[in-house]
Amino acid sequence: MQFDLAAAVKAIEDRPPSNHTLRELVQAFSAATAGDADLRLRKWLDAFGELPAWDVKADELQKAADAMRQAGYAPASVNRDLSALGSAYKWAKKNRLCPRGFVSPTTQISRSPEPIRRVHVEPAVIDAVRKLALIYPDARFGVYVSLLIDTGARKSELLRRYGRDLDLERCEVLAPVTKNGTPRVLMFRDSTSTLIRRVYKSIDPDRLLFEGRVRGQPINFRKAWEFVTREAGRPDLRMHDLRHVRAADLLRSGESVAVAAQVLGHDAAVLTRRYGHLETRALRQAQERSWAQAA
Repeated sequence: MQFDLAAAVKAIEDRPPSNHTLRELVQAFSAATAGDADLRLRKWLDAFGELPAWDVKADELQKAADAMRQAGYAPASVNRDLSALGSAYKWAKKNRLCPRGFVSPTTQISRSPEPIRRVHVEPAVIDAVRKLALIYPDARFGVYVSLLIDTGARKSELLRRYGRDLDLERCEVLAPVTKNGTPRVLMFRDSTSTLIRRVYKSIDPDRLLFEGRVRGQPINFRKAWEFVTREAGRPDLRMHDLRHVRAADLLRSGESVAVAAQVLGHDAAVLTRRYGHLETRALRQAQERSWAQAA
């Protein structure tokens, strides 16, 4: 087999960059990664979405970030928005969709310092959130919250799931594409499986489990979440905090950071930085149990 490497390289070099808007780029990135960047970046897309993706300037994004902070948005939220936008550009570069030599404008924007968010939520609050979600008019919200609590999944890992990803017999949800690029299985309780059977009379394998008014687009449960957290007395609680609670519960039960990281599809180094003190406590308890048994 003869292969002309020079011609192949030239063909790659000569391929013109895609001429798409920022909105189209973010939507394609979200679809390819089963993420929620298009939902997270709604305000940014309202402001810059119709511009050619490669013409968005760093100073424009910096002004937008400053305006959001001045309007009261938490520095962490603005940082996450910029990271999501940067990930979309990174994906485009990896797939050779951008012009040659293109540099993402997000790399030139200063991030706000933010403390590590450590969340402590009493079991009674988690129980209240679950029960309140179950009485919300859209019964799917009860399923969604129960899955968040059981699995410790990211929001996008559930909102982007289709009927075909659900296995009620095994109490599992398959997330073929995740934030860190590797597939994983989300495990839930038998009681949640029973709840899903009650809420969903039939499950279409080709429809999103939590589909909104537009086919193929997930629902935004923001108002529903505001209701349950307000009524539970924890209006500061975020959906993502349920993921932190699951991580902490795993470590308090004696599991290692390595095991918790696999369950959550997380980076072990990040878990160690955030929850290492809990693993140390579990190790101490294990040592004390072994001493008692040996005495």
